[in-house]
Amino acid sequence: MLGKGAGQHRNHSGCGSRSHAIVLAMRYVIVIAAVTFFLIWDGIYNQGRYLDYTVREITRVVNYATSLV
Repeated sequence: MLGKGAGQHRNHSGCGSRSHAIVLAMRYVIVIAAVTFFLIWDGIYNQGRYLDYTVREITRVVNYATSLV
């Protein structure tokens, strides 16, 4: 009997779970590569200005959110 039996799990696109895992891993690789590229670009061409600004803003938002309690 063929069908959705044991060992025949498929996602909505019809691909097996192994190819789904590869696609998910590639998404992580792309995100990590993009963040790494931004950090290197900011460090070389802007002396870390955008990273510094981002960290300061996140700190400000966290301080604001935690002081509301």
